[in-house]
Amino acid sequence: MSSASTTRTIKFVSKAGTYAAVIMCPDGDIYQEWEGSTSQVTGIYPNFEVTKPKLYFVCTSSRVAEGVATPDAINFYFNGTLIQWNGDTSTGTFAGLFKKIAPAGDNLYYGIQIVKNIAQAAGFAPAVIKMVATVSYGTQTDQIEASYNIPIQQATGNGIRVTIVSPDGKNFVINDKGGSCQLKAMAYQKGTELTANLSYVWEQMQASGWVVLTGKTTQTITVQDTDINSYGEFRVTVNRGSGASTEELGKDIQGVMDASDPLQIDPHPSPEDEAITEDTSGNGTVTYTPVVVKRGTSTKALDTTFYFVVKDAVGNYLNPGSMGTDKATETVTRAQCVQAGGDVSITITSKD
Repeated sequence: MSSASTTRTIKFVSKAGTYAAVIMCPDGDIYQEWEGSTSQVTGIYPNFEVTKPKLYFVCTSSRVAEGVATPDAINFYFNGTLIQWNGDTSTGTFAGLFKKIAPAGDNLYYGIQIVKNIAQAAGFAPAVIKMVATVSYGTQTDQIEASYNIPIQQATGNGIRVTIVSPDGKNFVINDKGGSCQLKAMAYQKGTELTANLSYVWEQMQASGWVVLTGKTTQTITVQDTDINSYGEFRVTVNRGSGASTEELGKDIQGVMDASDPLQIDPHPSPEDEAITEDTSGNGTVTYTPVVVKRGTSTKALDTTFYFVVKDAVGNYLNPGSMGTDKATETVTRAQCVQAGGDVSITITSKD
């Protein structure tokens, strides 16, 4: 018997699938850091009682012509425990920590809002919010889930964080042909926004890897539907100072979903849970054999091969020797997860 084990979930960049679900945060990456000791916390940031971040469950389907699938119902879990509700306010173990969000007006999505600090409720350790939705199509009902990891740790170093937020309220989703959405880079130090003497470098993940976007040097950029195919990834680097005194404050990556795109990629992962265990007695690989389908059907739309880019959390390549070669399948390995130190993502781009 192993003395310790852990499971690392591969968060692949799904450009489609029968259903593709992702949790989007318009407020940028959610995290909490605390100062002091667990028995006497002297400071915590960001203060969720002030920022009140939101998480939205965005689900697209290759069987839904309009792209976005609205669940019939949804359950929320915090570190594996079902959140109970009285109206739209959490009760029980997590009383008052969360608010439930339902589609209304311009908002198309179910979601959850964190209204109080969660570090103590999470045992001063990383937390996972999971959403499990019931989605119906004709007489068929599916359970679709997505998870969002929230780093929670004791504050160390200078406390600088870089994140990408959604300034236009579209949650990084393009819903209409000819539509667009915006990305805005933010830098914080111990929860306080940094604004002085900052510069920005924006990149887009393409079949060949990260490509610098010429002329995109402002804090906010606009992504048009013609800039991506179904799903696109963007990375920003925030620097401070100029010339020899320039210092990099950090990077962040954000995905943009185009729910109006008529063609989607069904990634066909095996195993379907896309999980690799650190324990060598468990599963050690995930293989993707994607196909391109037309939205509204599950039928192959064209014969093509694919480019696969496997990368770590900050976008460093884990398969540099093969990512420029088009092929039919790609296998993500335990060794790549170990090299990345955790979660691994894979971007799949069709050649044709």
